[in-house]
Amino acid sequence: MALTLADANGHLFENITQAAQFTFNENALMRNLVTVYNMQGTPGMTASVPVYPKATAVGAITGDLSDDSALNSMTSVDIAAQEFGNMTTVLDINAESSPLSVAQDVGRVLGDGVAQAMDEVIVDLFNSGAITEAGPGAGNELTIEHIMKGVATLRAASVPMTGLVCVLHPKQAFNVKKTLLNAGGSFGASPELANQAGRDYFIGRIAGCDIYESASVDVDGSDDAVGAVFHPQAIGLVMKRDLRIATQRDESARASEVVASAAFGAARLSNAKIAKLTSDAAL
Repeated sequence: MALTLADANGHLFENITQAAQFTFNENALMRNLVTVYNMQGTPGMTASVPVYPKATAVGAITGDLSDDSALNSMTSVDIAAQEFGNMTTVLDINAESSPLSVAQDVGRVLGDGVAQAMDEVIVDLFNSGAITEAGPGAGNELTIEHIMKGVATLRAASVPMTGLVCVLHPKQAFNVKKTLLNAGGSFGASPELANQAGRDYFIGRIAGCDIYESASVDVDGSDDAVGAVFHPQAIGLVMKRDLRIATQRDESARASEVVASAAFGAARLSNAKIAKLTSDAAL
């Protein structure tokens, strides 16, 4: 007798969970490029992240040191987490008659959906008037020079150079990749990242900045998009609950509901550590 998804404690449920968790971890690009704060197991849905100013009163010591008042002006950024999720109903007859592994396929689709939702929450933070613009502006083609301008903007603000990244919509990145190719440069080499998304969407490195492309970056009605060059400390991601898979049996429908959910939130921690790249996103 064939097993169905009704066997929620059996290997089918385990296959869904494993496939969803693996896909979620592998396909969430942006989580690997920002600063993550773990709120799991703590009360409340909001994390208050301290933001420290830059030290200013540093110099040669000629006597007693005076208090650096700038360091007393520490601020904080509140990051509120929300639940994100999706659900599908899998009929027994489909699971029993499909030549494919329905459990693994369902897990992959649900895990990928939550991963994309997380990426979208983060990249939506690029589009703000509070961030310095380094791109050519709406309707204009993005070039390598604009990425270098973004890097220079951060360097001039004494932002740490280790870990600088650039994230673009694929149509923004098209001209950048074309330029690299025509110049005989190389791109697409796999960086040392833990997840598959980082390796798959890596374009190349310019001026010490790793460049990635992501379809999670929105394209507006005028075919423009806003990417960014930033340091991981520019954006904070709060993980309140990691991906969770649950099933509920609907016996009258001979089916099982499969629910995927996670709780997270993101916010900019420092506008000085990010430069946006507004440009045309039409081929």
